[in-house]
Amino acid sequence: MARDFIDEVISEWSEEIPELDMQGLAIGGRVVVLDKHIEHRIDRYLAQHDLQIWGFDVLCSLLRSGPPYQQTPKTLMRNCFLSSGAVSNRLKRLEARGLIYRVPSESDKRSHRAALTDEGLELARTAIKGRIEFMKSCYDCFNGDEKKVFIRLLGKFLNHIEELENWE
Repeated sequence: MARDFIDEVISEWSEEIPELDMQGLAIGGRVVVLDKHIEHRIDRYLAQHDLQIWGFDVLCSLLRSGPPYQQTPKTLMRNCFLSSGAVSNRLKRLEARGLIYRVPSESDKRSHRAALTDEGLELARTAIKGRIEFMKSCYDCFNGDEKKVFIRLLGKFLNHIEELENWE
């Protein structure tokens, strides 16, 4: 197997501090580097749709909620891993582009739900279809069985990391 950037980093650290156990770096370092590469590819793809990841995430959260494609800011916070201020800022920017509109709450006149406009719905559908196809190409190096194992291991890893986060 060809050496990668993390192999070089591990080699350098092993020279400098040989007693360090590098398995965590071998896994975590690759996860971080892969994230950067994939994020860069996604940014380039979304730019074709005049979108950035922050807007794409909000539009897709609304889209996958199903008709009438509405969510509260609190739900968007959870679904998009955002703070209250970040959701507010993103909703304002998407509203200014005509991709969402705000629906006043019937029970609380101070709150509202964000909803996709027809233009936002069309853009979200187009962008997610292309992104899913685009992401599939990132994993063409794996055969079907390898993909199943990789998915299972990543799920196990994600559950473990989320347990650690809840513990802290």
